[in-house]
Amino acid sequence: MTGQKAINLERLQKAGIHVPAFSVIGHDELQGGGCPDLARLPVLREAGDGLFAVRSAASVEDSDSASFAGQFRTFLNVGRDEIEEKVRQCFASLHAAGVREYAEQNGIPSDGLRMDVIVQRMVNPELAGVIFTSNPQGLLNESVITVARGVGENVVSEKTEATSYYYSTTDRVYYYDGRENLLSEELVEALIDVSQRIRKILGEFLDIEFAVEKGVIYILQARRITTLTGDSPLILDNSNIVESYPGVSLPLTVSFVHTVYAGVFRGVCRRIVRNRRVIDRQSDVYNNMVGHANGRLYYKISNWYTVLKFLPFSKRIIPVWQEMLGVKVKNDTGEDVSVPWRVRAMSYVHFFAGLLRAPANMQRLDRNFHAVNDDFYRRYSESMTVGELCAIYGEIREKLFGVWDVTLLNDMYAFVFTALLKSRLKKRGKTDDQINEFISGISDIESMKPVKRLIDIAYHREDMSDDEYESVRSEYIRLYGDRTLEELKLESRTFRTSPELFDERIAFYRADQERLRTLYADLQRHGAGRNGREDLWTNFLRKRAALGIRNREISRLNRSRAYGIVRQIVLSVGRQAAQKGIIGEPRDVFYLTVDEVFDMPAGVRELIRQRKEQYALFFRLPAYSRLIFESAEFDKNHASVNSFRKHLSGDRLSGTPCSFGTAEGEACVITDVSAAADIRGKILVTRMTDPGWVFLLAAAKGVISEKGSLLSHTAIISRELKIPSVVGVEGLLDTVRSGDMIRMDGRTGVIEILRKERKK
Repeated sequence: MTGQKAINLERLQKAGIHVPAFSVIGHDELQGGGCPDLARLPVLREAGDGLFAVRSAASVEDSDSASFAGQFRTFLNVGRDEIEEKVRQCFASLHAAGVREYAEQNGIPSDGLRMDVIVQRMVNPELAGVIFTSNPQGLLNESVITVARGVGENVVSEKTEATSYYYSTTDRVYYYDGRENLLSEELVEALIDVSQRIRKILGEFLDIEFAVEKGVIYILQARRITTLTGDSPLILDNSNIVESYPGVSLPLTVSFVHTVYAGVFRGVCRRIVRNRRVIDRQSDVYNNMVGHANGRLYYKISNWYTVLKFLPFSKRIIPVWQEMLGVKVKNDTGEDVSVPWRVRAMSYVHFFAGLLRAPANMQRLDRNFHAVNDDFYRRYSESMTVGELCAIYGEIREKLFGVWDVTLLNDMYAFVFTALLKSRLKKRGKTDDQINEFISGISDIESMKPVKRLIDIAYHREDMSDDEYESVRSEYIRLYGDRTLEELKLESRTFRTSPELFDERIAFYRADQERLRTLYADLQRHGAGRNGREDLWTNFLRKRAALGIRNREISRLNRSRAYGIVRQIVLSVGRQAAQKGIIGEPRDVFYLTVDEVFDMPAGVRELIRQRKEQYALFFRLPAYSRLIFESAEFDKNHASVNSFRKHLSGDRLSGTPCSFGTAEGEACVITDVSAAADIRGKILVTRMTDPGWVFLLAAAKGVISEKGSLLSHTAIISRELKIPSVVGVEGLLDTVRSGDMIRMDGRTGVIEILRKERKK
């Protein structure tokens, strides 16, 4: 047997994969125009008088370097009396002019080609198609199933309308592109499972032809996808960044985030390495700390590891960083960094100095920020020209984001001391529950100020005159007007840009007077952080960790204000452009990049129209937590999209407990915060939260998130609000639906589904 196609089928058959019965006629038997006695072929005896398929199995066909797809003859629905003639024709296609030309193009000597022929029982399928174990466009952790009614030839030759299913093998979610949903959820999963089994037998990147007959999946052939290697993949991961930029972000936000991250990471390496030549060699890394695909932001995770390897003790720091940021897949390492030993030695000194100075540097950053912030609002006017707005944007970018890298060292400060504290408590015999409780008690105050003040206003609203309320409202917006849901997306509406949202939030809290009174009383008695008596070293570590966490939250609130400044600037540009008829309406600027906002290109209206159309698709695509590209990232382009989530049937989940207490009630699943339902008295279930979610959390009975860690915003704020929380719950959104009755335990991290909502 010389043909790879036949060899693969035999391997699959021996492994227990359903392969229709087949026999192979060897090259030597067919050479010179001969044909063996077909009656002795086992497949003819086993399949009786049914129909057959006659397929090529050339020596070079389906090889690792060349597929020869479509070059040889295949015959379907062949009657018993036609088999001999079809076998001869199939073998003769070995010498076709197209085959020789294809061989020459791929550097394969045509005089050495050999051809076996497969005679196989013809399956009479209801459905048939092709499974690509990796998307041939170059997305390695997405499988593609293209399927149509009838035989698979209809799909390959495009004789019938097919539907394609795109399945994330990381997240086990999928969507389809096509007019008709041909596959049930169970059949999609079965096809993916069998393709993964075949992958273990034949290798990573495969093109698998299948047919479904009476509910049984038959594999007709399997070959390599020769265009994929997986040698140097580009990995995008949304760990942690999804907390700041959940869902889809518009082009202005994406371009601004790229600018900010590039500056911040270059700054932190400059601060520690202090060698321009070494730093400049990694310019491509700093400029690509984040990536984007389908309107969603991701970390380019390999570049993060590269930057971390600049740091001393990187082998110890990387696991701490992975745990604190909630990185699930921990086997990526990034490229090794070559640093001269003198530079490496001094980097230890600079790193420790940076850590020791982190608290003082954070205080300096806070003072600097407030000076810049106050100066902006003194100077800012809606009458400013675009040139003036561009100039002030440049000043702020340099004064703020040019020095924001100290926040990364403070994050490391908080992560390191939290990790040391956990280790210390474990050595002192504390259980995991006790450790989590102790660390969750390290609380922050700054992030609570906006919600505490808002609840205070709501509680006393009826005692205020309209003028007093207006004064209080204006002062609140001046201080906290940029803290909102999804506040780091420049396109998000805030209290500052849309003051009516403030009135809606006050009305929201006042609608449930009993809950409002409880919240008000709890926040007045604020006393989180009581962890009991510990030894001096433990208390020292606790205080250091608390300081890092507190400064982290202060900088995050200031960051929301800094983004608020940028939002004000670009909206002013948008208003002027709309007034001049350059764009349709002010908020169209969010479909432009930062450079395009300040220097609008010709045909900007058409550009915006195209991007709106593109983003309409992105909003319908399911969110993947990780994307592994063959090389560069790319966006999807489909005619239509229908998304599915796999729903699991279990009734018990677990995660990391963060805020203690138990809650029982109706689950409210929120996947799009802009369309958030009324969550009063319900348990909020979500993929992740960002700092602005504090306003929703204040009305919830408890909160559970699929992402997050002990230092995530969910953990800190839920503790302050005295509501139970559990984070890092794998499979959460695959298992819990809105309307399910659930019980959560914020001490153990266990979630129980007491009663499932009936499917509608």
